[in-house]
Amino acid sequence: MFSAELKQRLINVHTYTTTPFRADNLYEVDHPAYARNLEFLVAHGVKIIAVAGGTGEYEALTVAELEALARTAVQAVGDRALIIATLPPNLKAALELAPRYAALGVPVLLGIPPQIRGKVPRDLEGTFDYYQRLTQATDLPLMPYNTQGWPAEFYQRLAEIERIIGVKDPCFDPHTLFRAIQLLGDRFVWIGNKRHDPGVVHLRYQMGMQAFTSGQSNFWPEPELAIHAAAQRADWPAVIALQKQCAPLEQLRADSDDAAMVKSAMDLLGLAGGQVRPPRRDVTPAARVALRETLVSLGLKPAA
Repeated sequence: MFSAELKQRLINVHTYTTTPFRADNLYEVDHPAYARNLEFLVAHGVKIIAVAGGTGEYEALTVAELEALARTAVQAVGDRALIIATLPPNLKAALELAPRYAALGVPVLLGIPPQIRGKVPRDLEGTFDYYQRLTQATDLPLMPYNTQGWPAEFYQRLAEIERIIGVKDPCFDPHTLFRAIQLLGDRFVWIGNKRHDPGVVHLRYQMGMQAFTSGQSNFWPEPELAIHAAAQRADWPAVIALQKQCAPLEQLRADSDDAAMVKSAMDLLGLAGGQVRPPRRDVTPAARVALRETLVSLGLKPAA
């Protein structure tokens, strides 16, 4: 199936990168800027880079743009970090992309689940069939993203698909995730959500979560990496203190579009953030002022 080494590499902070668009053309991706952002991440210790996930606005990107972003990531990062490329929730598009990602040297795929008329399918066997067809079309390991509130029993069904290496779960219902972990143990790498406000990530690690996803690490990776390192050594007071430090940023993020808030912080700190594509909305001027003040209070130094 896949190596123990690859599973171990997935046990780290997953930085879900933003997608920068050209300042003079919202309809074109700024690949040189994206490469510079990735270089910043690698230089600051990030080991896993997810390309065009939710924070990366995958819904607003074409198949060609998804492929091009993965190409830029592979070329910019090489083997210095693990690249995870996103398959959109459209079977035909995903089947087209999977072999292209493989040809680029992408090692792991994130599979966004399908919907029917924008809703979770009533019969999750269709979702199972969707993921099974994806893994039949590529030898790459697949990581489904549970945005649909799957019951623990559905995780058991997914475990029947050999090429599924792990699951990204946003922890909307952490009790269900805990039950799935109890049922399946180390069959999957369990990637969850950190939730700084309230700071509960120590509890999620204690229940079996092994890693978490992060948008904040696009511009301030150090606390996120430190949280994971502290959790690895079961230093729960350190985890709690670090989450408390990050909580003001999560409070601001809850009041704005998540990608827009991250992009705005990146702009303020000299990285390439830029605008979001509609229907997402950029942060308001007032929110940008509040964000600047928060960054200053955290010891970061926004550009003038």
